[in-house]
Amino acid sequence: MNIKEESVVVQTQFRTLAEETFASKSIHSHLLLLLTASVLISVLEAISPYKFELIDPLSWGSVVTDAFKDLGIVLGFAIGLAYLGQKGSVLINNNQASVSQSRSVTLIEIISEAARLAIFALFITVFARISIYFGSNPVPITGQTLAILVTAAALGARQGTSATIMYVAMGATGMHVFAGGGFGLFWQVASGGYLIGFIVAAAVIGFLVERGLDKSPGLLLAMLIGNIVIYVPGLLHLAFWVGWDKTMEFGLYPFIPGDLAKLYIASLMMPAAWALVKLRNSSRIPLWK
Repeated sequence: MNIKEESVVVQTQFRTLAEETFASKSIHSHLLLLLTASVLISVLEAISPYKFELIDPLSWGSVVTDAFKDLGIVLGFAIGLAYLGQKGSVLINNNQASVSQSRSVTLIEIISEAARLAIFALFITVFARISIYFGSNPVPITGQTLAILVTAAALGARQGTSATIMYVAMGATGMHVFAGGGFGLFWQVASGGYLIGFIVAAAVIGFLVERGLDKSPGLLLAMLIGNIVIYVPGLLHLAFWVGWDKTMEFGLYPFIPGDLAKLYIASLMMPAAWALVKLRNSSRIPLWK
């Protein structure tokens, strides 16, 4: 077979794969979910800096421009992280399987995971809007922690961590997705250590849930451990902003009652979250086929 014939064969195989993929109703629904979640994140973020100034028609032009820019960022993060996650998962599975059982990443799997990441990044972004500041405390009480707990327990270690990384990365690029519409690199904000803690906690909670701590009281224990993990880098980073003498006063004590309530609320939300991702009961690994 010469080069021209090989090229024709490859093109035919690629065309067949594309036709089979996009003929699937599954990928259509996942594409719709991915685009819907990404658009909602982009619009929510684009509106944030303007708040009540939107009565000015000139503001809407900036909102639309920002929304399109943010849409590209969100889709890029979702698809990129989904591809890396799926690629890594397949490589690990192939190393553990025989040659005949090895497989490659499919487009449906990438789009499916990207949709999950975008939806849960939207979930965290929305709950981050719930923020209450007390006095001179630079760290607000927010719904972020609650959303992180649910995301990690619902998606598992790998995808839960990816969704959290996506959320933190969006804020790092300048999108107003953090508490109170904040943004920036973690060292630029007083609560930056908590952002790093979110990522680590997502991995820890997801790992524990996948290993059987998915029912009360085990689920509450997994979330409690994750909550403690969040505080470690959070308090260390906050100390550089307020001083070691005020770190506990500003970064821990005011949040304990609220965090205990969040643990309970998050555990109540889990049946709905697991139903959303269609968790497979046999291995507790989230699927969305």
